[in-house]
Amino acid sequence: MAEFSPNQQLEALMDRLAADVAPVQPLEDRPTMLVLATLLLVAAVLMLAWLGLRPDLMAGQPNPMFLLRCGTLAVLGLVSVAAVLAQAHPGVGRSNAGWKVAAAMALLFPLSGAIMALDQPEHAMAMAGAASGWECLRMSLATAALCAVPMVLHLRRGAPVAPQRAGLLVGLAGGSLGALAYNLHCPYDSMVYTGLWYGLAVGIAALAGRLVVPRLVRW
Repeated sequence: MAEFSPNQQLEALMDRLAADVAPVQPLEDRPTMLVLATLLLVAAVLMLAWLGLRPDLMAGQPNPMFLLRCGTLAVLGLVSVAAVLAQAHPGVGRSNAGWKVAAAMALLFPLSGAIMALDQPEHAMAMAGAASGWECLRMSLATAALCAVPMVLHLRRGAPVAPQRAGLLVGLAGGSLGALAYNLHCPYDSMVYTGLWYGLAVGIAALAGRLVVPRLVRW
């Protein structure tokens, strides 16, 4: 019987291991982004058909607070979505710190609202009891859950090495996009209202994502 050297034995073993290996199709981000954009658009259209568009938008004169909320939520949502997609493609040296900067920027709203609430307690009580606040919370979280579905499915097809962070980002992205959709109807422009209800919507979505999503995307 012929004797094989250790190198030949190692090469033979590697050949046997590689015999059944099939090429893996690279994970594409674009389909997930298209599905997410479609779901967000459908949710916003249905919400507006039910609740109606803001009066200032119908008049073509948007309030500055509306524009600030739109810009902040859009930036936070888009940056967080990009970070979620990146989580499915782990790599050495890959940095996704942009979402932290966007989240820090968005925190200015609840912080400013809290400061103004201390100075205007009666106004704060009125905004805390506003019926539209609970509507804002429900609609934003419902849309957030809808937007989370394609992101979770994308992560399940990928290889997230930090499930907790991925879950937090899914919640942050979904909450921001959900609040952005409701903002098209929201009748209030108070900083206290914005800091309280929009802050709660994004915060609860982020916490839910952090707690629930890791169980759905583990290898």
